[in-house]
Amino acid sequence: MTVADWKFNAKELADIIDGTVLVDHGEVVSGLGTDTRSDLSDQLFIALKGEVHDAHHFLQQAVEQGAKGVIIHSELSQMDFFQDKAFVIKVHDTLRALQDLALWWRRHCGWKVLGVTGSSGKTTTKELTKKILEQKLKVHANEKNFNNHWGVPFNLLGAPKHVDAVIVEMGMNHLGEIKRLCEIAEPTSVVCTMVGTAHIGELGSKENIAKAKEEIYLNAPNATKVFNIDNEQTIEMHLRAVERGEKSIITFSSFRADADIQLRAVEMTLDSLQIVGSILGVSGEVSLGVMGRHNIANIGAAVGLALSISFTPQDVWEYLNHLKLSAWGRNQLVHLKNGSQIIFDAYNANPESMAALIKNIFELSFRGKKMAVFGEMLELGEASARSHYAIGEMVGNADIDVVWFIGEHKGDFERGLKATGFSKTYFISDTYEETLALKFGSMIQPSDVVVLKGSRGIKLERVLNAWEPVDFNK
Repeated sequence: MTVADWKFNAKELADIIDGTVLVDHGEVVSGLGTDTRSDLSDQLFIALKGEVHDAHHFLQQAVEQGAKGVIIHSELSQMDFFQDKAFVIKVHDTLRALQDLALWWRRHCGWKVLGVTGSSGKTTTKELTKKILEQKLKVHANEKNFNNHWGVPFNLLGAPKHVDAVIVEMGMNHLGEIKRLCEIAEPTSVVCTMVGTAHIGELGSKENIAKAKEEIYLNAPNATKVFNIDNEQTIEMHLRAVERGEKSIITFSSFRADADIQLRAVEMTLDSLQIVGSILGVSGEVSLGVMGRHNIANIGAAVGLALSISFTPQDVWEYLNHLKLSAWGRNQLVHLKNGSQIIFDAYNANPESMAALIKNIFELSFRGKKMAVFGEMLELGEASARSHYAIGEMVGNADIDVVWFIGEHKGDFERGLKATGFSKTYFISDTYEETLALKFGSMIQPSDVVVLKGSRGIKLERVLNAWEPVDFNK
C-alpha cells in the first residue's frame, strides 16, 4: 500500500506516535508497507503482532525489500543491521502507533468520513454509497476486508489527502471495538444497516450484538446519524437518539410514511431491482443493477449517507438510476458454458442474509429448475444447531429442486429439511468434495438457476470453479 501524499522523517513520526528514535540517518518514508514479499521501497513498516504472527520476525526482510523506516515495540538484538538502511522507532504498542498515525492523517486531511456498520450489508452499502458519491466527488473507500482495528487504520492511511469523502466499514466481534474504531476515524456520518445474529457466537445474544453496533452512534457525537427504522433493534437506537436530543438524524424505511427516505421494491430479476419511493418528499422510480429485495435497506442506508453530505434528493434519484453493483461473492451473477445462470453469494453468510437469499429465489420464476449449494454459517456458537435447522426448514419450503449442504452442521440442516416433508434431490457433506461438485454440475441444464451461499471459510468458489464458469474471477 503506497500513499504519495504523506512523507515523514523519523523525528516527525516519533512525535505523532509518541515513540523514541533508536536509529536515524535522515531517511524519509512515504506510504505504509505490510507485505515483505513485495517491493517496499521508501515505505514504513510497522511490526504488528497478531494472535499467530509477529511482524518483528520480518523486519530484516522488510528493509531488504526497501523499507526506509520501521516501528517496533520489542527489543531487537541486531540493531546494527539497520545502520545506514532504515530508521528505527520504538513505541509501547505498535498497533496503537498505527492507530494514532491514522487518526493524525485523518485530522490533517479533514475529509468527510462516513462510517458503516451492521450485521449484514456493510460492504454492499459501502459500494452503493461510493458509486453515488463519486458521481460528483472524489471518494476513497476501503478495499478488501479492512473493517477492524487494523483494517480501519490501513484504510485511512491509504486515503489520498485531496479526496472529499472517505467511507469506512466498521466490523466487530466484541463489545468496545466499534467505539475504538470511531475514536480512530472520527466519522462525520454514521449508519447501522441492521442488527442480526452475525457473531452471536462471540457476543452471546442479539441484545449484546445490538449494544455493540449502537457504539457507532454513541461514539460519533457530532456526526449525522442515519437510521433504519424497519429493523427492531435499530428502531430502538433511533428512539434513544431522539430522547438524547440528537438533531442531525436521517431515517429510511420501506413501510413507514414518516421516514425521510421511503423506498420499496416493485419488481425483481436476477440482476436488477425496480424501486419506487420518496426521498425528502421528492418521488422517483429507478432500476438498479442489484438482485434481492433485502438490498432495499442497503440502498436506503447509502441514500441517507449521501444526503448527510449535502446531496439533494434530485441528485440521488439521478445517480441511482441504472446504477450497477458488481462485487466478488456478493450476489454475483455468473454464467456456465451451457448458458445456465449462477448466483454466487459466498463472501459471507449469517441467518438473516441466508434467509433473504432463499426468499428471493422463492419469489423469482424460472423456466428451469432452482438449485442451491449452501455452506455452513460460521461464528454462531451455541446458536449454530438451531440456526442451521431453521435454514433447512426454510429451504424445504422454498420450492428448490436440488440442494447440497456443506458443513459440520449438515445433520441439523437435514433435520430441518426433512421436517418439511422435502422429497426432492439433496446431498450433504462435511466438507467440499470434488466428486459431488462434478455430479451436481452435471445436473445443471441451460435453463436452470443455481445459487451458492455460505460463509467465506467454506470457500464455495471451489464448487463454482469445478463447473468451469465463463465469467468468474477465480
